[in-house]
Amino acid sequence: MGQAVAGVRFERAGRVYFVEAQGLQLRVGDLVLVEVEGTTRVGRVVIAPAQVVATELAGPQGRVLGKVQ
Repeated sequence: MGQAVAGVRFERAGRVYFVEAQGLQLRVGDLVLVEVEGTTRVGRVVIAPAQVVATELAGPQGRVLGKVQ
Protein backbone atom coordinates (compact mmCIF):
# COMPACT_ATOMS: atom_id res chain seq x y z
CA MET A 1 0.00 0.00 0.00
CA GLY A 2 2.03 2.96 -1.27
CA GLN A 3 -0.92 5.35 -1.17
CA ALA A 4 -1.17 7.94 1.63
CA VAL A 5 -3.99 7.08 4.04
CA ALA A 6 -5.94 9.37 6.40
CA GLY A 7 -8.26 8.58 9.31
CA VAL A 8 -11.75 10.04 8.83
CA ARG A 9 -14.67 10.06 11.24
CA PHE A 10 -18.29 10.72 10.21
CA GLU A 11 -19.69 11.18 13.72
CA ARG A 12 -18.15 12.93 16.73
CA ALA A 13 -17.48 9.67 18.61
CA GLY A 14 -17.89 7.27 15.68
CA ARG A 15 -15.60 4.72 14.12
CA VAL A 16 -12.47 5.93 12.32
CA TYR A 17 -12.29 4.88 8.66
CA PHE A 18 -8.88 4.74 7.02
CA VAL A 19 -9.22 6.05 3.47
CA GLU A 20 -6.92 6.80 0.55
CA ALA A 21 -5.96 10.48 0.57
CA GLN A 22 -5.79 10.59 -3.27
CA GLY A 23 -2.72 12.86 -3.21
CA LEU A 24 -4.53 15.65 -1.34
CA GLN A 25 -2.76 17.58 1.42
CA LEU A 26 -5.02 16.73 4.34
CA ARG A 27 -4.77 18.08 7.88
CA VAL A 28 -6.60 17.17 11.07
CA GLY A 29 -9.90 19.05 11.10
CA ASP A 30 -10.37 19.21 7.30
CA LEU A 31 -13.85 18.34 6.05
CA VAL A 32 -13.71 15.85 3.18
CA LEU A 33 -16.09 14.08 0.82
CA VAL A 34 -15.44 10.34 1.08
CA GLU A 35 -16.59 7.30 -0.86
CA VAL A 36 -16.95 4.47 1.66
CA GLU A 37 -19.12 1.35 1.92
CA GLY A 38 -20.84 2.13 -1.39
CA THR A 39 -21.98 5.63 -0.36
CA THR A 40 -20.61 9.16 -0.42
CA ARG A 41 -20.38 10.92 2.94
CA VAL A 42 -18.89 14.07 4.46
CA GLY A 43 -16.43 13.42 7.27
CA ARG A 44 -13.70 15.12 9.27
CA VAL A 45 -10.02 14.15 9.13
CA VAL A 46 -9.00 13.00 12.63
CA ILE A 47 -5.68 11.39 11.69
CA ALA A 48 -3.50 13.09 9.05
CA PRO A 49 -1.70 10.90 6.50
CA ALA A 50 1.67 11.70 8.12
CA GLN A 51 0.35 10.25 11.41
CA VAL A 52 -0.83 6.91 10.00
CA VAL A 53 1.42 3.88 10.38
CA ALA A 54 0.45 2.13 7.15
CA THR A 55 2.14 -1.15 8.07
CA GLU A 56 -0.53 -1.69 10.76
CA LEU A 57 -3.43 -1.35 8.28
CA ALA A 58 -5.04 -4.19 6.34
CA GLY A 59 -5.86 -1.71 3.56
CA PRO A 60 -7.90 1.44 2.95
CA GLN A 61 -11.65 1.29 3.57
CA GLY A 62 -12.55 3.98 1.05
CA ARG A 63 -11.19 7.03 -0.75
CA VAL A 64 -11.33 10.80 -0.42
CA LEU A 65 -13.09 12.44 -3.36
CA GLY A 66 -12.14 16.00 -2.35
CA LYS A 67 -12.14 18.64 0.36
CA VAL A 68 -15.36 20.35 1.43
CA GLN A 69 -15.17 24.14 1.66
